[in-house]
Amino acid sequence: MSLSFHLYQLQKLDSQVRQAAHRMAEINLLLTQNELLLQAQKYLDDASEAQKNVRGKLREIEISAHNKRIKMEQSEAALYGGMVKNPKELQDLQTEIASLKKTIGQIEDTQLELMVAAEESDQNFREAEAHLNTVKTEHASKNSNLTGEIKTLRSLLDRLDVERKALLSQINPTLLESYDQLIAAKNGLAVAAVDEDCCTACGSTLTAAEIQSARSATRLVNCPTCGRILYAG
Repeated sequence: MSLSFHLYQLQKLDSQVRQAAHRMAEINLLLTQNELLLQAQKYLDDASEAQKNVRGKLREIEISAHNKRIKMEQSEAALYGGMVKNPKELQDLQTEIASLKKTIGQIEDTQLELMVAAEESDQNFREAEAHLNTVKTEHASKNSNLTGEIKTLRSLLDRLDVERKALLSQINPTLLESYDQLIAAKNGLAVAAVDEDCCTACGSTLTAAEIQSARSATRLVNCPTCGRILYAG
């Protein structure tokens, strides 16, 4: 067994640890992101506000129409009830009734427009509410899946930690120090496997003597080009 064997195994473990930790960081970020939920809630809030606004206007116009009709009924009762005899007052009543009829007609036109707008606002509200419920369901499902993935990753990290500690006990502290230095200097890749007479890290072709030395059980051999520890299985 080459001296670099355990370092190569350690590097594979460390690579898995980094990948798992990176994915956990991604998931934690995703769990805090709820832009779609906030947007759906705002859509519903806006729809609710629009609905209240148009419904409020509709109620006001209905009250106005009701009051105008009562006023017109009172004026017609006075006109046709025989209580008013004065021609001027009769003329004023007729003018007032005509004006009220015109006003009521205008109010009814506006009321009809508001009824249509109210129906549209009700529909918009229902759609916004349904959309929010859908987003909430999807958000909860996504979070549930992500939370489950985090649990799996934590179990993986616990297992890798046990394996790493067992492996460290088999590595000479001096070799481990060299490994740690190269990990820091070489972007997390301290040990390069030899494949088809080449360093898999930098692609440099190795001599037969260098490959044979990489199989040594007594010394470490570094790639002459990239400086990484060579491992020849």
